[in-house]
Order: sequence, then structure tokens, then C-alpha cells
Amino acid sequence: MSAENSSARAESSTGFAVICVLGPPGAGKGTLAAHLANKYSFSHFSVGDSLREWLRDENNQNTPLAAAIQGKLDNQGFLDSAELNPFIRTAVTAAIDDCKNGLLIDGYPRCFEQMQSLDTWPFEDDLPRQRRQAPDVVLAIRVSKFNAQARYVSRARDARDSDEKFEKRFVEYEAETTPVEEAYRERGSVVEVDANGTKAENVEELERQLFESAIWKSLLLRASERVNHTP
Repeated sequence: MSAENSSARAESSTGFAVICVLGPPGAGKGTLAAHLANKYSFSHFSVGDSLREWLRDENNQNTPLAAAIQGKLDNQGFLDSAELNPFIRTAVTAAIDDCKNGLLIDGYPRCFEQMQSLDTWPFEDDLPRQRRQAPDVVLAIRVSKFNAQARYVSRARDARDSDEKFEKRFVEYEAETTPVEEAYRERGSVVEVDANGTKAENVEELERQLFESAIWKSLLLRASERVNHTP
């Protein structure tokens, strides 16, 4: 990339919004994130889907990273930030190049180590932001365990997505991700969304909560200002 293009990308990234979507497995995070991405011109990045797509590439399959990713997807645990950040950087860069208002990261951060890395905005060297600490907003998707499990099993991506795997994932979510949500809540960056209804009802509830959210309105204002000042 030329120095001119690199400089233009850095300038475009300064008001770039980062929104994290958290919730238990089967909460409907992807559905709601996709809706917001389409309505507000954000890029939607699903960490799980991206890792699965990366694994399908034959050039990646016999690497140590592939083994680590497959192990986390099949069992429990999370990639650390050193392993995951290159994927996030690529998603941010693509969103900026596509002139999006920001990036919706679906299913991240899931543990304190990932959260601490995101806090520092580890891409500051070439993708600086006015608000270095990220995310700007966290959408915490609330759903009962019963509904979450029913959705998880019905949407199973492969034979490994079973009731047993859901139980492991749900326990992991409660132990590792719930404290992350609480930490963001204490910062005042969380918008709570009840997603126990139908798809249409959940989208309506999401929009209602965002309409009432001062932090969401502030984010959209900054996004608008960024677009107006981007050369």
C-alpha cells in the first residue's frame, strides 16, 4: 500500500465506531447485528463465522493456529488476543475501505484478556481512533437459557453443535463473559436488549432500546460527523 493510501485510511479511521455484541450462545446476536449493520451502514464481523471460514481454506488447515482454533470451537476456551487480533484488524481495515461507519463485532470480547487488549485499541499504529478505548457501545443480548438452547440446537452448523456442547458453552459464557459485560456496564457503555421473542419482536425491542439510549445517539452523531469530514 502506498504512503498516501495508508495516510488516507488512518484519517478515515479516527471517528470509526466499534460496537460489541455479547450474549449467550443462541441469543440471536448475529441476527440483530446483521439488522443494525444494514440499517446504519456498519460492517458486521462474526468472530465465530470468520474463524470457521478461515479454517475451510486448505492453506490454513495444517497450521498451529488452525489446530488452536479448531480446539476452541470443538471444546471450550478462547483464543488469546495475539491470535485473534489479526482477524479483528483485517475486519476493521475492510470496513474502513468500504466506507462503513464502524464495525459490529459479534461475540467479542468473551473474556477479560480479550477485553484488556481491546481497551488499548491495539491497532493504533495504523488505524487510530479519536476514542482510543474501545468499544464505544456494548449490546448485551438477554435471553433465557431455555430459548437460547432451543435456538442453538435448531441452527446447528454441524453435528458437533449439540445439547451437550450448548451446556459447555453456556457455563463458559456465565463464567467468562458475564463478568466482561458487568465491567462494561460499570463503565456505562451497555445497552440491554431482551431477545426472548420472535425475530421481528426482537428487532423491534432492539430499536426501542437504541432509540432511548444516549450513548447510541452519541455514537451515531460521531459517525455522521466522521462521514461529513472524510475527504
